[in-house]
Amino acid sequence: MTNLRIFYVKTFLSWGFIIRHRGTSAAQPAYPIPPPTTIVGAFTYPLVRLLNLSTRNKDIRKWGEGKLISEIMEPLLEATITASAGLTSPKFTSKSPTHSSYRTLRVGLAIYQEINRIIASPYKSGGSFQSAVRVKFMESNFFAKALPVTLPVQATGAAYAPALKVELMWIIDAEKLSRELGVSVEKLDSIAKKAVHGVVRIGSKEGIVALEEAVYAEKPVIRGPGEKVSTRLYIERFCAEPLNPTLITEIIMPSLRYSPTPYYVPASIGSSNLIVPLSEDMPPPIFRILSPCRAIIAPEVEVAVGVTRL
Repeated sequence: MTNLRIFYVKTFLSWGFIIRHRGTSAAQPAYPIPPPTTIVGAFTYPLVRLLNLSTRNKDIRKWGEGKLISEIMEPLLEATITASAGLTSPKFTSKSPTHSSYRTLRVGLAIYQEINRIIASPYKSGGSFQSAVRVKFMESNFFAKALPVTLPVQATGAAYAPALKVELMWIIDAEKLSRELGVSVEKLDSIAKKAVHGVVRIGSKEGIVALEEAVYAEKPVIRGPGEKVSTRLYIERFCAEPLNPTLITEIIMPSLRYSPTPYYVPASIGSSNLIVPLSEDMPPPIFRILSPCRAIIAPEVEVAVGVTRL
């Protein structure tokens, strides 16, 4: 399929990233790995800027089981074939403080919800809130009833993993995207080769990353049902069978159309809030492709594999 294009980067996290669960407000748990729509956003941020396209939104649009607050995201998601991410624990060598030998250190990913106070609660109304704001300072009801209502606890989630490697891949239908954006395929290819080097963050603007590798591939390799692929990138559960199940964990995340979808993630669960990625010296797990899905592989990076229904 000559119209397919692959964006692929390998990044280092500065400290981690913040990608909160869709639909949450006061309590905001975080995802342990970027979901597909976040990956699309990471690549399209530099692409849209280089194409000089407006990101201003006229209205909120319905998209699948969710909504889009950016008008430009609709054609970008329409042209998306698949998007995926993978976690890799780099190996560091550190000198032991008690011995002359060196030891190998690995990086994990911890999900932590920091307890904060909501300074103001304008969304609260009704008798309980009105009564609370009238309570006199330092009286018994001030601590028992007023504070919990006017200053409730908010759990704000984030994924902490300093120096962790994160691979991101975005596969598009270039012909469809060029038509939707009103640019030629040739111009899209020219700009995309530069834009892939402009991935600077994952999720919110605090999730700064450093690029180790960036690839824009125009002629991907396609593999069909029954064939095997090896990758660290997550795969939709219905599209593949893991042949190394001990190296895989299953996580439910929103798909490209915001529907809850189970994915196979090459990593292990250390605890309820700890992900242990595969070490970089370990070979990626092997998957068998299931019908009706296909594997799309970047020719320059064989482990950059996107699996989807074509």
